[in-house]
Amino acid sequence: MGVELTGGPPDIVVDFSAAWARVLPDDDLADWARSAAEQAWALSGARPSALDEERLAAEFTILARVAFQSPCFGAFVFCPAPSQGVRACVRLIGLRYPPGTEGGTIVDEFLLPAERQLLEPQVEQSTDAGLRRIRIRQRAWSADTGRVSDHVAYVFPGDDGAWALTTSLPDPREAELLLADLDELAAGVQLYPGG
Repeated sequence: MGVELTGGPPDIVVDFSAAWARVLPDDDLADWARSAAEQAWALSGARPSALDEERLAAEFTILARVAFQSPCFGAFVFCPAPSQGVRACVRLIGLRYPPGTEGGTIVDEFLLPAERQLLEPQVEQSTDAGLRRIRIRQRAWSADTGRVSDHVAYVFPGDDGAWALTTSLPDPREAELLLADLDELAAGVQLYPGG
């Protein structure tokens, strides 16, 4: 599935597998969540109970609401096995900056305060074909909750702006398991043809 996204630097398309559901800011969240849950169950081949359908739709709704608490162009919600629930929500944001801005300056925008960091942030450039991307992975703790979580961002820098996919995962072990799926979603970001 390809989704055209415009209004940020430069126009892109995101290709993603059926395990991901895309939600946009102007979607009716209740309708979207119900539809996303139905599709997830249909793809799984399982026949859920009414309670299971409602539970999964509620999870989709909650994650979409959280995603849109801060401005973003949309979100992608990962649910590869509906019986296990939703696994992750990735927000798509756009950034503008002056031409010639260094890559390190862009990365700095995504780094959490040093006092929250539990490990040295991992910053890796993609080496495969496709749109240039930088993966930033951080393990941090929250003074408010006392919990540890992993924060992963994929930054796609351009000449005068960047797109980024960002997520926070409350269980570092789960983050390790999901990293390949997050990498696959990031690899699906491409420049819009003719854009």
